[in-house]
Amino acid sequence: MITLLIDVVSNNSIIALISEEKPKTFEKINLDCNQLHSESIVPALELLISKSTFNYLDIKKVICVTGPGNYTNIRTGLAVAKSISLVNNIDTYGITQHELIAETYQYSPISNAFIVITHSTNNNFYYKEFNQNMPDQLDPILLHADEVLNKIDKIKSNIIETGNEFLNYLIKNNLSVKNLTSNYKIPDNNLGKICESKSIISNNIEAKYIKTPNFVKYKKRDIYE
Repeated sequence: MITLLIDVVSNNSIIALISEEKPKTFEKINLDCNQLHSESIVPALELLISKSTFNYLDIKKVICVTGPGNYTNIRTGLAVAKSISLVNNIDTYGITQHELIAETYQYSPISNAFIVITHSTNNNFYYKEFNQNMPDQLDPILLHADEVLNKIDKIKSNIIETGNEFLNYLIKNNLSVKNLTSNYKIPDNNLGKICESKSIISNNIEAKYIKTPNFVKYKKRDIYE
């Protein structure tokens, strides 16, 4: 069975075809962040399929990243995901950037908990805590960097940042945080884990946690290898 991952929301957006057979294999294509995804996603998908050993009929499940991010990009990804789902009569699922990282994260052998933050605007961040031993129930919350610091100080978990905005905030204010990983990239060999998820991925694929209005420009950071 082939799962199609559509991520036109995260920092270095990708489209990937993931085989659930063992050993798991996948093929992916990165999208140019300087192009409008509304114009590039369909040609990119066509190119990916033409170069792969799969075809549209092999796709049995679609997973689409639903936010946080640019609303136009989110709507574009959702439209393509829903269209393929309708034509192929298959299931489509939604996953946030935070959940995507949680599903593909390599947990520390000494800790089952960690924190994911993604940049919103200015010094605000979408913040979410994860614990490998507890079911995921809460949505990310929007916090100022100072509030993030307060929470981190109390929890003392590993912190994963998809960009480097939080790190820059710390540097500008002569602050430091232990266990912070900025510019985090998802290992290619971990992407297959999202096909196995039964707890985080939702059948609700509506846009969530809008990052910025379309006219606001922000620098993207890679999260995939």
